[in-house]
Amino acid sequence: MIKQFILLTQFMTRIPIPIEVDYNEKDFGKSIKYFPILGLLIGLILYFVYFIAAKFTDNKLLIAVFLIITETVITGGIHLDGLADTFDGIFSYRPKERILEIMKDSRIGTNGAIVLIIYFLSKTVLLSEVGLKYIIIMPVISRIATVINAGLGTYARKTGMSNAIMDYNEKSDILISLIFTIVISFFFAGINGIIITFICFLFILYFMHYITKKIDGITGDTMGASLELTSILALILGVILK
Repeated sequence: MIKQFILLTQFMTRIPIPIEVDYNEKDFGKSIKYFPILGLLIGLILYFVYFIAAKFTDNKLLIAVFLIITETVITGGIHLDGLADTFDGIFSYRPKERILEIMKDSRIGTNGAIVLIIYFLSKTVLLSEVGLKYIIIMPVISRIATVINAGLGTYARKTGMSNAIMDYNEKSDILISLIFTIVISFFFAGINGIIITFICFLFILYFMHYITKKIDGITGDTMGASLELTSILALILGVILK
């Protein structure tokens, strides 16, 4: 468990861990079930940044900007890249093969730029309005998206790191990850945390189904998009439920 969690942290964040762990596809693939726990670590870091920033300013929008910068630095923007690539590809309205080519292109297109602008504006406003407990659980709930996609989805490409993740994930891993998510969400946000988890779970399934209809499967990019969109949904629900 510890080895897998370290591997996951090293691959999915920029959090420095001065421990060398031998990489193999199976350990990395099986580590995905601990993604919500890694989300909790990120959420607690955001809580700490919020606490420090609030000592210097009462401007909630400014604090929200600090939180977004912190989260982006922690993840290296890896999931944001997937969000932009997914929207570039899916909303090109091209055949499957061309969509996959567009998503693999390192250059950002119009649709990718637009979705990132909307994403950052929305997240800034939402973080400035939502309760602190929802800021903590937002990275937890959003990361269940990757586990669900990996355990239930079909890979649209023939090769890739995400293919390795999916090869070693089963429905039992989804259950374990869901239990982590529900327990953490309930601990910090009570019944509202469970409600948000359930609604986000349904959204993740819907988005995976939508993407699969477009490209006959999912990719690492679409998993990143699912994660980021789920984070926005979790914050929206947090604002509504207070």
